[in-house]
Amino acid sequence: MTYVRKDLWDLGDGWNDTMLWYAKAVQELQKRPITDNTSWQFLGAIHGFKKDLWISHWQIDEETPLPTQKDQDLFWNQCQHQSWYFLPWHRGYLLAFENIVRETIIKLNGPSDWALPYWNYNEIGTRLHSVTLPHIFYEAKLPDGTNNPLALPKLRFGNTIDGRVVINPLKINLKSLDIALFTGGATGGTPGFGGPETVFHFDGDVQGGLENNPHNPVHIAVGGHINRPGEKDPFEGLMSDPQMAGLDPVFWLHHANIDRLWQVWLDRNPAHKNPVDDPAWVEGPPSGGRPFIMPAPDGSTYTYIVSQMLSLQDLGYTYQDLPTPPQANLATAKVEATAVADTKVTELLGANAQPIKLLGSRFESPVRLDKPGIAKVAQKLAARGLLTAGNAAPLPEERVYLNVENIRGKLNAVILSLYVNLPDGASPEAHPELYAGDIGLFGVRVASQKDESHAGAGLTAVLDITDIVNRLNVQGDLNLDHLHISLFASTDLTPAADISIGRISVYRQGQ
Repeated sequence: MTYVRKDLWDLGDGWNDTMLWYAKAVQELQKRPITDNTSWQFLGAIHGFKKDLWISHWQIDEETPLPTQKDQDLFWNQCQHQSWYFLPWHRGYLLAFENIVRETIIKLNGPSDWALPYWNYNEIGTRLHSVTLPHIFYEAKLPDGTNNPLALPKLRFGNTIDGRVVINPLKINLKSLDIALFTGGATGGTPGFGGPETVFHFDGDVQGGLENNPHNPVHIAVGGHINRPGEKDPFEGLMSDPQMAGLDPVFWLHHANIDRLWQVWLDRNPAHKNPVDDPAWVEGPPSGGRPFIMPAPDGSTYTYIVSQMLSLQDLGYTYQDLPTPPQANLATAKVEATAVADTKVTELLGANAQPIKLLGSRFESPVRLDKPGIAKVAQKLAARGLLTAGNAAPLPEERVYLNVENIRGKLNAVILSLYVNLPDGASPEAHPELYAGDIGLFGVRVASQKDESHAGAGLTAVLDITDIVNRLNVQGDLNLDHLHISLFASTDLTPAADISIGRISVYRQGQ
């Protein structure tokens, strides 16, 4: 049969069969010891595990018996981020979890067709409440009087109104659905929809478009952080850190939506393609390294590769809502996407002078530009605009990207909002046309640790600022000497957060 994953909010604000059975299954999984590979804690550790964090967040204690080190090394800390494996690995992870939950529900005499719901938080235009979580995530008890495992009042500290998590709709968007290519690069140009080419990749480096937004901001909006009296370091919620996120029941509903958006991206444009012609992706992860490995409901284990995660039909599930793109625009979209795919040259246009230490909530940095380089970009953008206005065939794409490189720190629960050439003293809210985008620092702590991969190189985020540069050029406001970048942090950054940026740079990508 084909299982249908339903929209969380279409199920209602109160207890419904889907969510009540989910809660009962979570209860059951939480009763199992962490050494059981179908337990709640083992499943969470597959995404990420760090013993001292789990102890400080009351998930285990010093005496808790853990699986053998061999099993930990094989199964735990698998999550693929900043990688073209981000989407297929998480799809396999969700499937393993969903199968275990469904089998648990069946054993509890629940429905055999249960499927994991998804939290569609991007419908603020038609459903204001979509950016919040239903009331059932805050009730202390289930209808039968037992403790509600979906409620985590001491482990969720995100943006709240009346104690309920509310995502700031200005911090999430679906711009990534317009990225033409799945695979990006780590050379300053497009990060791709799905991320850059990597091997098995646990942390650090360039984030793909979908991972940067809405994936990261939602993690931060739910997890958040607090400053506890007498403690130097901030205390983060589970969802804010990749080495704890899988322990929050919201995680699975969030990632079901991310998985859905992958299919939405494919359906949106006939030129949107997975890199199925690249053996390094479809046969990944590379042999000889760590495998993608999951537990089955009966405790047995299996491995999978990317090619096994590409067809919803073959995997036996679908989503309640997979929008169909407007047919009238498909031909033009295909030509434009092909033009982007043909652009291969990436060129550095400029960078700021030195690293930035982030303290407080507002930061400024000029980025000095190469005059001939930016002048060439301006000319190409102007020419493309004239031809488009005349309904001529589109020229090869010319794009401009803002790179925020080697972001390091100890606090994940931060969103940086970036603006280009914001006037002195101006409020960012008054200039949405200069808004470059947001960068969520989910994963920055792990990526900054020198005992992890990449020697603590931190995160790098890439924002497309082509439209801003084009607008400045058309209006005669493009300074060929430099761009001025303003950054606004979602929280007041203290020395304990230890957030820094290695470099802010501007690249062009075209022919």
